[in-house]
Amino acid sequence: MHELSTEQKKQIEALSKSDSDFKIAKKLRLDRLQVQAHLAATGQHRWRKRERIFKMVMAAMPILFFAVFELILSALGYGGNTSLFISSDSNPGFLKVNDNVGRRFFSAAGITPETSHDLFRAVKPANAYRLFVLGESTTAGYPYMYNGSMSKMLYQRLLDAFPDRQLEVINLAMPAINSFSLLDMIDEALAQQPDALIIYCGHNEFYGALGVGSTESLGRWRWVINSYLGLQRFKIMLFLRDQVEAIKKWFHHADAPMNEAHRSTLMEQMVANQEIGFSSEAYHRAREFFTANLHDLLTSAKKHGVRVMLSNLVSNVRDLAPFVSMYSPGSDRVAFEKELRRSAQLAGSGNLTAALAILDSLRRIDEAPAILHFHLGRVHEAMGNFRAAAEAYANARDLDGLRFRASADFNSAIQEVAASSGAVLVDMETAFEKESPQGLIGQTLMLEHVHPNLKGYFIMGRELCRAMAEHGFISEVWEPARAHADSVYWQERGVTALDEEVARIRIDVLTRNWPFVPKNQSRPFVYQPRNLLEKLAYSAWQREETWEKVHVVLAEDYAQRGQFQLAAKEYEALILQTPYNASPYVRAGLMYAAMKYYDRAYGRLTKSLELEPTAEAYKIVGAILVNRQEPGKGVPYLQKALELVPTDGQTLYNLTGAYVLLGEIDNARTTLAQLEKLMPGNPQIDQLKRRMGRFVDSQKNSGVNGG
Repeated sequence: MHELSTEQKKQIEALSKSDSDFKIAKKLRLDRLQVQAHLAATGQHRWRKRERIFKMVMAAMPILFFAVFELILSALGYGGNTSLFISSDSNPGFLKVNDNVGRRFFSAAGITPETSHDLFRAVKPANAYRLFVLGESTTAGYPYMYNGSMSKMLYQRLLDAFPDRQLEVINLAMPAINSFSLLDMIDEALAQQPDALIIYCGHNEFYGALGVGSTESLGRWRWVINSYLGLQRFKIMLFLRDQVEAIKKWFHHADAPMNEAHRSTLMEQMVANQEIGFSSEAYHRAREFFTANLHDLLTSAKKHGVRVMLSNLVSNVRDLAPFVSMYSPGSDRVAFEKELRRSAQLAGSGNLTAALAILDSLRRIDEAPAILHFHLGRVHEAMGNFRAAAEAYANARDLDGLRFRASADFNSAIQEVAASSGAVLVDMETAFEKESPQGLIGQTLMLEHVHPNLKGYFIMGRELCRAMAEHGFISEVWEPARAHADSVYWQERGVTALDEEVARIRIDVLTRNWPFVPKNQSRPFVYQPRNLLEKLAYSAWQREETWEKVHVVLAEDYAQRGQFQLAAKEYEALILQTPYNASPYVRAGLMYAAMKYYDRAYGRLTKSLELEPTAEAYKIVGAILVNRQEPGKGVPYLQKALELVPTDGQTLYNLTGAYVLLGEIDNARTTLAQLEKLMPGNPQIDQLKRRMGRFVDSQKNSGVNGG
């Protein structure tokens, strides 16, 4: 090995700034050991090692920065907890749907959709049957929410069908979301070990969060949207999203008049594209996204062994004209609409044949306008051609450029996915048609475009229950004798006049604005409450008071005025919505006792004692049992009531009477003495003494010693 020349040394030192020992030796055709030895002798080796470390640190700095920033944001609780489920503060050991989960799906609209208050046990009991219900605003029960939802209508029937099972029906639906949100939630939902899922969605695929026509849209690729939703778990993503939205809002407020921004409703805020043609690229993309999302949802459920029921969709076709009619290129819209008006005038005067002739001629000119088909539906219906009317109304819905109602294509997609995945398909559309005059779904079951009225939600609950029974959900065998008639379930529905007033307010506000009226014709909502019920409804709508609070206040008012039946109905609504809260069971039991419905009182009060021991419940249950001439069963309840409230005179009175009936005179004397100290001079005590004396005398006369 010859010694390195001066030139070679210079070359080694120059190349060491960019190349490794091995590369330098190869380039200069030298021995690697010589290269290493020279670099070590000149200190270049240590410098190069430090340089490599420095480069690695610099490369890691952005990652380190974001990691530290994420930790800081997490420590500060930025954006709140956006998990699907959180622990319930009021019910230890239970989980509930997180009110803040909607923050994952919305940014531009600046909203967090309302979630259900349904609870379920953090640790699933062995005999529990857990059912999650997923979907959009219809699935959530809008505008009634809570007990007005299809899930609660179903739950009432399941309670009768399986009284010995711990049934958990949890509604995960939220307004203004779509299948992307459902897919984002599915892993968290499946982690809670549901036995089955019910899915009703599809109306919001265009304008729901991240829909193709929504202001929240992220473009043409499904994987981008799903990846974006996955990143919402990171606080730094929420922070960056909020900053972008803040900048957008700043520019928006700078450019837009304040009164225009103030007038816009949520429906208007969510719509970016008001004209989406039936055969357009955006339309087909939305349907493809929907089908793929549904397929992925059901695949995930199948992997976890969870059964799924898919329902097709219903909408108002008869009593809601299309929002937007789109015309084919080259059509003379002015002339076309003039002929439409002429046809409507003829139909209005009873000349249906002439009206239909005009519409048929217009159809040959341009079949695209949705309003044409709506007029055809009207004329065919008036002529008694109900099948043709149904087809025309459906075409009008499908061709509506403002896509707030899912087209028949989406029901076909639901059917396809159900068939390919083995999910149970619930034909809700046919059920609604059977309940509608002439099979035309309209205002007899619908409130506006897609939300059913109370009867509609009742039908949904019934059909879901029927499908579960037919396909062996919960059990292969359902006992028909346990089910009540529909009229009973309707009478006992958990929706009160208070809920219906809140719903009326919501629908009034919604339909006063775009798209139900032109933007320049929106009417301000003015509400003047005339009584306590309306005051409470308004405060609930404004979210000034909770749903539970307004029902309790109204029930207490009814009770004070002696309207026990109405008070009991409010408490029954609370029981259905908050089945793990003992208080409404106790209050309902007291109302039934006041009305002398002792069997109902007994049922509600004993149920309350399974949840929480209360002196009131023990006292009334004990009194009912004594009144039934079952003092032996009643005494333990009265004793427990007395342990909780030793100074309750009524409990002492009832217990003394029970002891007398049992012949336990010594115990009766003890409680009677306590009662005399507590209520001296009370005439009822004298009556009790005389009654006890008569009993003692009768025992003496029969030769039996009391004690």
